[in-house]
Amino acid sequence: MGAWGYGLFQSDNEFDVVVSDIDEEACKLSKDPKLTLFKPKKEKRVVKKLNDGLFRELLQLFVRKEWNHGVIYLAVLSMQLGAKIPAKDLAYVHQTLNRTPMYEEAKAQVQKGLEGYKGEACDYESKGLVEEANASSSAKEESGNDITPCFREFLTVNINKNMEEWKVKKAHDPKPKSEPKPHTELPRGEKDRIEEAVKSWFNFQTAP
Repeated sequence: MGAWGYGLFQSDNEFDVVVSDIDEEACKLSKDPKLTLFKPKKEKRVVKKLNDGLFRELLQLFVRKEWNHGVIYLAVLSMQLGAKIPAKDLAYVHQTLNRTPMYEEAKAQVQKGLEGYKGEACDYESKGLVEEANASSSAKEESGNDITPCFREFLTVNINKNMEEWKVKKAHDPKPKSEPKPHTELPRGEKDRIEEAVKSWFNFQTAP
């Protein structure tokens, strides 16, 4: 899908590379193969692991690897959960942020989260792909460029499929037990028009 915005958690690269790699290292260090730092179902359990030393271990690992985005996103994910982060570590993340290329919107969100962080869960207010698509749809409808229900359905089906594929990859299961549900059928002749519309929409969203 690419990117659908310039804020945090608004691109496939963040989930497929950064978040996925951070989770992989977290699973190894915690010896918990199902651990995830991105919106986990059992937040308190994950926060406890971070507070008990996992955050510090991951930070030291990423510093040794000179992986700046890993350092930044570890802090972002941890602050989103409300984990405890020592002031010296927050200062280091801030220094890393200043010398790391990122979209200005995403960098501003991290900056805001770091400033005055006191261990309370941080909301970055980034819209997900469905929310961004709906917002774009509403704007186009108001301007007279209506988006058909089929187009909205097409987006939703493919978004859900993308997220399911990412969850399968995250679980390190190359052979999922059940096949993904088939796509909803579209009216004859509608699919090609919608696919072109989707390409145009995402090209517009990801344009520099």
